[in-house]
Amino acid sequence: MGYELLVTLEHTDKGVIATCEELNAVASGAIEEEALQNLMQAIEALIETYGDEVKERLKERSLKVVEVP
Repeated sequence: MGYELLVTLEHTDKGVIATCEELNAVASGAIEEEALQNLMQAIEALIETYGDEVKERLKERSLKVVEVP
């Protein structure tokens, strides 16, 4: 089962920082794709380490996007 996570991308002069605040995970890369790939690896490591705790946390919430004028 996959999970949808909110990820923030910050572009800096040294590359891109990808952050998933919900899981306190951060990764970086030279380009967006690299930062996202590194973040996914970090999240997979969290799931391997904390397993059911992380999965329950993700299962019990839903993600909505709201548009603010």
